[in-house]
Amino acid sequence: MFKQLHIYLGLLCFSNLIVYGIAGLTASVRPGLERPKVAQSARYEPFTAPANLTDKQVADLIYNQLKLPFTRPMPDWYLRRTAANDLLLDFVNINGIYRVTVLEKEQRLRIEEIRNSAWLFLEDMHAGTTRSAEQMTLLRLWGVYNEFAMWCLLGMIASGFAIFLASRARSRLAQISLAAGCCLFAALYFWTR
Repeated sequence: MFKQLHIYLGLLCFSNLIVYGIAGLTASVRPGLERPKVAQSARYEPFTAPANLTDKQVADLIYNQLKLPFTRPMPDWYLRRTAANDLLLDFVNINGIYRVTVLEKEQRLRIEEIRNSAWLFLEDMHAGTTRSAEQMTLLRLWGVYNEFAMWCLLGMIASGFAIFLASRARSRLAQISLAAGCCLFAALYFWTR
């Protein structure tokens, strides 16, 4: 019974473990991996900000007008201005950044799409949660699966330990695997502290 439960729980969290594994390897092998800062191209759209609006209100207006995929409204603390005093909005998403510059004098928006590498995309995916009500449904569903998979992983660990105890630890390979796993876990814990 524990063996079947262990297998099913492992299958339920398999894709999640792949994403976590790649994200962990990326962070370990390339810890200074930076997000790209320059877009390949830019497009322009006409835009005139109504008078007497705050930067936050302008950002919300642009968010509602552009409907950029996988983004959420701009928080107050993320608003900034360029050296030319143009409002700069970075709509961050799992694919990268939509950088929108409000060119008030020209009455238009410059929209640049800065794409993440596949490694950064998977790193952002592994951090998906259900905490933000403003997230798109697809991202919220990934967050639900992410949390469900973590519970499956805990169940997999518990069922694996139950299988180990049920076998009365007779298997020499099981004993060696348990000892090696514990030592490796302790070594990694102290090495990364």
